Amino acid sequence: MEFEQTRRIFEKARERFGEDVSLSDRPNGEGSIVVEPSLIRDFTRWVRDEAEGSFDFFGEVCATDFLGRSPRFDLTYTVYSTTANRHLHYKTRVDDPDPQVDSVVDIFPGAGWHEREIFDMFGVRFHGHPDLRRILMPEHWRGHPLRKDYPLGGEEVQFSSNFADITPQTLPPAPGEDIFLGWDVLETQPSSYTQLLESGAELEHDGEGRMVINMGPQHPSTHGVLRLLLELDGENVVKAVPDIGFLHTGIEKTGESLNYQQALTLTDRMDYLSPMGNNLAFSLSVERLIGLEPPERATILRVIFAELTRIQSHLVWLGTHALDLGAMSAFFYCFRERDQILDMFEMVSGVRMMTSYICPGGLREDVTDDFVPALERFLKVFPDRLGEYETLLTRNPIWLERTQGVGKISAEDAVAYGVSGASLRGSGVRWDVRKAEPYCGYDTYDFEVPVGTNGDVYDRYLCRIEEMRQSHRIIRQALSRLQPGPVQAEERKVVPPPKSEIGQSMESLIHHFLITTIGFVAPPGEGHVPTETGRGLLSFYIVGDGSPKPYRMRARTPSFANLQALPRMLEGCLVADAVATIGSIDIVLGEIDR
Repeated sequence: MEFEQTRRIFEKARERFGEDVSLSDRPNGEGSIVVEPSLIRDFTRWVRDEAEGSFDFFGEVCATDFLGRSPRFDLTYTVYSTTANRHLHYKTRVDDPDPQVDSVVDIFPGAGWHEREIFDMFGVRFHGHPDLRRILMPEHWRGHPLRKDYPLGGEEVQFSSNFADITPQTLPPAPGEDIFLGWDVLETQPSSYTQLLESGAELEHDGEGRMVINMGPQHPSTHGVLRLLLELDGENVVKAVPDIGFLHTGIEKTGESLNYQQALTLTDRMDYLSPMGNNLAFSLSVERLIGLEPPERATILRVIFAELTRIQSHLVWLGTHALDLGAMSAFFYCFRERDQILDMFEMVSGVRMMTSYICPGGLREDVTDDFVPALERFLKVFPDRLGEYETLLTRNPIWLERTQGVGKISAEDAVAYGVSGASLRGSGVRWDVRKAEPYCGYDTYDFEVPVGTNGDVYDRYLCRIEEMRQSHRIIRQALSRLQPGPVQAEERKVVPPPKSEIGQSMESLIHHFLITTIGFVAPPGEGHVPTETGRGLLSFYIVGDGSPKPYRMRARTPSFANLQALPRMLEGCLVADAVATIGSIDIVLGEIDR
């Protein structure tokens, strides 16, 4: 069905653009439209304004380095329609030694950080981008880490606290194109971020009532190593510039060096508050690539664990967000229920957080006998506990003063910047991937998608409170459907055989050995399934090349996209409101600096 929809759009595009567009079939049943680089801006505008479905939401642009092929780089754009409830892939191809293409930031502002990331990681230049500079790596870094000829361990670089001590001889030659600002810039201007503030102010009072201050990267209210440069007029925020990249983990690069089962464990660490949600998104994309369907019991249990993960993630958000604003009691209440959920995770996987429990083909193993009684106990008490949180906060006058009318973003801006999750729905956009593009049978569950009206901190709070209530509702329905059965697909070349068979069947022992030591082989192609985590739209774009390892493992994370819209939310706020606004978008730096 998805491929047929793409084909219809392709036929319309062929009428509009001629033979400069073509259709690339995929083994997984989707499809992508291939566009000549010179048409990328016109095609993107056509997709937004005229194509069937009017794709108004920019998901991502992903680069893939096909080293040895000409053209070398694929740039795959994924856009969504919040009205027609579907997505579209289209791509263009650029070549070395000077890969470049036009920017689409003026069409989709949400493309800004994605294009900067590709410039940083692959060295592709985007003409017309208003702020094309590195985003994750230091500005004086040489080379592009996600290119295939860049070593996994990186290049040894001699760092110095004195920029004048850094010379060209201290940096080894790097493969690929070198993006380097020049030694005169490093010596005279260790940070170019102050240029972006347009006021010319240095990190001190400028004599006209304005000053620039650092917020973070060590400040606890930035929820991780996030640095904000704030230009203030008195106590009012005139401009905010996020600075990320302090926690770069290399998850995508590392994942491409591991087999699919090993790479799964990295997803736990990416968003440590949503490990099961990350496992699910990765597994669905791999299953789409290899054409594998998990059994019904596994799918129902996946829904249960995904919704439990959403609840415990929201509980951590609510407790820490309240603590940021001075409400300490809510923190202890929220962690009380979160501990119950983590206890259930430990029952089934042996660990409380980094579970790697949901995997390609189903689940690692079936739930234990004590899981369902523990889940029923939690479901029985949680509605009353949720009422306790609301009693503490929802009509609290101090809470209302700190959250209402603060950190506002309009529905139009939220969509334009690719904001998702409660941060989008708080602005009145009723778009939830579980409803828009159902997976795991979510279209068969009865639940509501809460939305706000003002797009402020308070509405984002109300949306997450109601989302926990709806997750409780979904889990009850899923539990009523749970029947005995297998939790792993019957595909022995992908899923390890049961332990009970290994001692009795030589064939099972061989399959177990091969899958454990080498991994399963995925066919050439591309797998992509969008999901809805507690923070918003999460998807993995998996490119297979016929080997046991993903050739490209790209994570489109909600925190990365949502943080890009923070400056828009902060403009005009008091500096004290920056704390409330940052907390309200619920970022996790591990998935931003992946």
